[in-house]
Amino acid sequence: MSELGYPDRSTRVGRFTLRQLAFAQWIGVVVAPLAWTGQHVVGYGVGEARCGVGANWGIGYDTWQLAILTAGVLLVLISEAAAVAVFLATRQANYGDGPAGEGRWGGAVPYTRLHFFATAAMVANVLFLTVILLDGLGAVADSLCVQS
Repeated sequence: MSELGYPDRSTRVGRFTLRQLAFAQWIGVVVAPLAWTGQHVVGYGVGEARCGVGANWGIGYDTWQLAILTAGVLLVLISEAAAVAVFLATRQANYGDGPAGEGRWGGAVPYTRLHFFATAAMVANVLFLTVILLDGLGAVADSLCVQS
């Protein structure tokens, strides 16, 4: 433990080291929004390629949209699994735990930051999953390349 009360990165929290939990936390927080961004941008590009005037790329639009949708859903599920793993590993952390100096946590800084971000990521990942499903399925169900 360092002089400021921060544990070493090799400190074990349940089955994981602190470094592994920090890495999984960032997977849980960052992967889902990036998956939705990629799915939306690539899906839009496939639509533009399909409707391009004078271009005949022979793209199977629905097949591409469903493949992109599947990739996005898989990435969000990986992100959610990482967030749940961190949440469960840090569930003993309590936001009401006072400063470490009061004898709690053996003088170490509690892992409430990891727990907080894991909780936020679990909720956000469900929202991103919903957005990805709506975006992908809406693209397949809607008519394409028609004037309004």
